[in-house]
Amino acid sequence: MTTTTTKMASRKELMALCRRRFIDVDVSGSTFRLQSLTEAEKARYEKSVMSRKGIIREDARRRLLVEVLVDDEDKPMLTVADLDALGELDGAVLSTLFDAAMSHVGFDTQDIDSLVGN
Repeated sequence: MTTTTTKMASRKELMALCRRRFIDVDVSGSTFRLQSLTEAEKARYEKSVMSRKGIIREDARRRLLVEVLVDDEDKPMLTVADLDALGELDGAVLSTLFDAAMSHVGFDTQDIDSLVGN
């Protein structure tokens, strides 16, 4: 009988995972870079899109893009001042970026459904 020993991760290995992750997303011939969020940033985002009455803000999709879209130097591409302009984007473009962002930052299907009001 053979037994397999699994090496358990250490605190050091866990803390090494604190670095940002990036993915590139191609949309309509342009490449956009998305950064991951820390757990604290993700929690702040969730709080920012929920009203006191528990209703998801209509700009929740746009707010996530403000948080995750970065330029070629990995600096934020957008600010909250861009929310209205993002509202004028082609819906398919925004949806493609939003879906990629939700997956990249670690929201699951239930989170996605509740954030987009399904």
